[in-house]
Amino acid sequence: MGDVEPSDKARSGLSSLRLLQDPKEAFAARLWLIRSAWRTLDVQYYIWHDDLSGSLLLDEIVSAARRGVAVRLLIDDNGIGGLDARLALLDAEPSVAVRLYNPFRMRRFRGLEWLFAFRRLNSRIHAKSLTADRHMTILGGRNIGDEYFGARSKGQFDDLDVIATGPVAAEVEQVFEHHWQSTAVHSVAAVVGRIPASAKRSAAQKAETTARSAAAKSYLAAIEAQPLFADLQHSRVNWVKAPAHAIAVMPDHAADRQHGSTGLHELMPQSLASPTSDLILISGYFVPTAQGCSELSDLRRRGARIRVLTNSFAATDVGIVHAGYAPCRKTLLQRGIELFEMPAPDDAPKRTRAKFIRSGSMRARRFSGKSLHAKLYIVDRRHFYVGSANFDPRSARLNTELGIVIESATLSEQLAEAFEMASHNSYRLGLSPDGALSWTDERDDQPTPERTEPGTNMFTRSMIGLLAKLSIDSQL
Repeated sequence: MGDVEPSDKARSGLSSLRLLQDPKEAFAARLWLIRSAWRTLDVQYYIWHDDLSGSLLLDEIVSAARRGVAVRLLIDDNGIGGLDARLALLDAEPSVAVRLYNPFRMRRFRGLEWLFAFRRLNSRIHAKSLTADRHMTILGGRNIGDEYFGARSKGQFDDLDVIATGPVAAEVEQVFEHHWQSTAVHSVAAVVGRIPASAKRSAAQKAETTARSAAAKSYLAAIEAQPLFADLQHSRVNWVKAPAHAIAVMPDHAADRQHGSTGLHELMPQSLASPTSDLILISGYFVPTAQGCSELSDLRRRGARIRVLTNSFAATDVGIVHAGYAPCRKTLLQRGIELFEMPAPDDAPKRTRAKFIRSGSMRARRFSGKSLHAKLYIVDRRHFYVGSANFDPRSARLNTELGIVIESATLSEQLAEAFEMASHNSYRLGLSPDGALSWTDERDDQPTPERTEPGTNMFTRSMIGLLAKLSIDSQL
């Protein structure tokens, strides 16, 4: 990890940083940053939903552009379903340029294009950042959508961002410039072609209706009531000053990065891949690979405590990823690595065997509760990575990723304490005396190991077992 390196000039000095753990705080920071911009806004995201939060942020970008801010918006074409007309309207603003990464040529039947352009389309821009006036930036794991910002009560993601000012913002800006100039990036006008006037009117009317809705007014009132929003307005944020460096990955389309072994130095920033005493890995999509398992085991043998928090099958929103993770669990546990899984959304803390086999869990994880989406690696409680890259081969070899490495014992301890709390509200994996996997709900009054994997049934377990034999790790 780290194909795009910032210049030496950008690397000097300390940055001012604040974690954004609460979803409404994360939206408040973005709202304030867009409103505070006077010269430039450079924005890149993997997913931008056409929902309440997505529409409101596009409205704010239009307002910024109309007061003279030069806006550049870069979005992965895979994540803008239904937004062609809205983005075309935005691109028509004199101060705005909108570009799409690795676009689909077929606008209506995108799924068909995968059949004959899989290799090209398989590489996506997964980076997320919002930078104002080239001196303050927000980056991390969140895309733009209601599930990331607490704008809906069900189906939310647990995630993490950082707002930062200082030298690291210049590094993020340098990475954005690299992405913006990529040959895989094309103007939205060239991609979507001529949008009918009726479609543009419909998009504009939908945006106006959303902005005037009671839901929008209530949500914005809650956002503007966030203490962080006022703290940013009045320059009284409790910043932590620390060395911080942007870490970026940009696929080399001239090279074959989709194959070959993937170890810790590809799965993590190289500066963090050699912990001496403590390693905490938090990744919603955790596919450690055979080499990664071997290297984690070596670190454990040398005395490092290693703990991992990821989604259970019942909590993940991408079930196929489980096929890359599930076969590694026994090996990791046998070698002393501690594993924790996010609980099924419909599993309340109680002692009943039935909660581990309820057939409703799959539906529940999609429409209620929470799923883990954060990507966080804490090393020796002194420095950590937060960003867009999951602990998986896709982030290491296929996608464009962006994160930040922060050298701060204060913030590392804060995040480690958050992990301790999360692990006590998760399933703890273990091995029964006969070597079988077990799951213990740490929230129960009297936690007892259970052998049935939460949220699964015979069919789903069989499918995961079958997919695990197909050697698809490189695509996960």
